[in-house]
Amino acid sequence: MKVIAIMPKLLDYLVSAIIEGLYKNNVNIIASEPGNNVRKVYSKKEIIEHSKDADYILVLTGKVKGNIPPKYFLLDKINRPNITAFIDGSEWTYSSFPEKNQIIESLKNPIRRKGKKWINKRMFNYCTWYFKRECYPEDAKKGIIPLLFAAEDNYFGNYDYEKNIDVFCSFRQKGTGLRQKVENICRKLKRKGYNIVIKSGLSYEKYKKLISSSYISIDAWGGGDCNARIWEIFANKSCCFSQKYNILFPHSFTDGYNYVEYSTIEEFEDKLRYYLKNKEKCLEIAERGYQHLLKYHTSKQRAKLILDVLENENKTKKFDYNKKHSVGKIFYLSVILNSFVKDPRNIIRYLMNVFQELKFRIRKNKIKK
Repeated sequence: MKVIAIMPKLLDYLVSAIIEGLYKNNVNIIASEPGNNVRKVYSKKEIIEHSKDADYILVLTGKVKGNIPPKYFLLDKINRPNITAFIDGSEWTYSSFPEKNQIIESLKNPIRRKGKKWINKRMFNYCTWYFKRECYPEDAKKGIIPLLFAAEDNYFGNYDYEKNIDVFCSFRQKGTGLRQKVENICRKLKRKGYNIVIKSGLSYEKYKKLISSSYISIDAWGGGDCNARIWEIFANKSCCFSQKYNILFPHSFTDGYNYVEYSTIEEFEDKLRYYLKNKEKCLEIAERGYQHLLKYHTSKQRAKLILDVLENENKTKKFDYNKKHSVGKIFYLSVILNSFVKDPRNIIRYLMNVFQELKFRIRKNKIKK
């Protein structure tokens, strides 16, 4: 199978997991950008040529903030919407930039985590399939398909570490969900004598080691309900405490069986106290969570889910194959300009990427000569 992957330039957790998973499913990927587990990059001209006999076109995007968006304008040249799928890994809004006061308001009202501009209507109308990481029940009724993060190979660490830590809590930012309150409870129990590690800014290997060494590790909502952290905890065989998701969660975990779920800070503290007194149960839950992860939530399984939908789901949209289905450079530029307005630092990031691309082209031309 040959798949065109039109994707962002910089690291995105969902994009990297899908690319890794596609390779594991023996897919030949014609990628537009380096990084995110891509093995070979193709020029715009090569992508357009390969698209003529490609099985599917995937347009992958995630957190636009700080990233250069996919080259949407390539779709105008390809003009095959009947085999095109959009994979939306955004949060807060379809652009990933929160609305005014949205983050603060979401602390009191979780409904505000879903912004008013939630769906990329241009891509929804253009593509046959629309996958979304933060997919709510009402989104699924429109035909949108839930697609969570997944555990990549590098998430898995060493499982031979002795369990000598009661609880591990590590959040880079604490302005969303119950993160700050969860950390406060951990600090309170730490003062009562429990061995609780509260650290961030660690190297990735040290971070995984601390998870593996802990009976319990904590997850809570970030920008979206879905975090990479939950998969890292399962992958390193710690009992996962996770704030209950409101988004759709295919092949979900079961509270008290292969993870521990909480909706309020009171429920979190009660359950944490209970499991700290029942650490053998933590070990059992951690092992069952790990096995469930291997069965349903690796990068290979996540990519297989996409391929199964593309191969088996009936295509309900009708296309006039003689019509030019426009996405266009104007849309691509509008996404970039919007990112400049929302975060002026993106201007520097964009210019740096342009400079790097020019250097690459110059080097490539020299080699040819």
